[in-house]
Amino acid sequence: GALRRMEQLGASPRPIWDAFGQYGESSTRLRFQRQAGPDGVKWKPSQRVRQHGGQTLILKRRLERSITYRANNRGTQWGSNVAYARIHQLGGKIVRLAHSSTLRLRTTRSGALLRQRDHANLSVFARAHHKQAVERRYTVGPYTITMPARAYLGVNARDVRELRALGGQVVAQAVGPGSSSSGGGA
Repeated sequence: GALRRMEQLGASPRPIWDAFGQYGESSTRLRFQRQAGPDGVKWKPSQRVRQHGGQTLILKRRLERSITYRANNRGTQWGSNVAYARIHQLGGKIVRLAHSSTLRLRTTRSGALLRQRDHANLSVFARAHHKQAVERRYTVGPYTITMPARAYLGVNARDVRELRALGGQVVAQAVGPGSSSSGGGA
């Protein structure tokens, strides 16, 4: 009966690890909505957010949507496989090397650069086959971008309490109906 089911759960505890992984994934996604790390400290707003509004780390939600978990009988882990996940979690410096490129820009019939309608200081790019175009070489020198840490992964005291309760619920479900998780005597 119940003792046998407890023994089976002990031998194959994946249901517990699955529940923990689902909780960790959900808790992490909530941090994107709250714009705060596991410690409750609000994230420093990104330059884009300061200039144009919106939410930090949520332009296209790629990082948030990439949060997944993996569980087996030995444990669970959750996180992201997006290449830039680490720099946002831990912060750091991104060193960009100098680089050059050639741009094809559209021109008017008189040879002046064609400008974008909504942004008069920006030119319009030209396709390779476009006849009214000019090629311009440009070079960007080396520079460094400093990214502040915006921790989204982690477990806080509230998470620990929730995980303990969740573990108890999974054990109670495994033991079956009519059992009590209050530890009654035998």
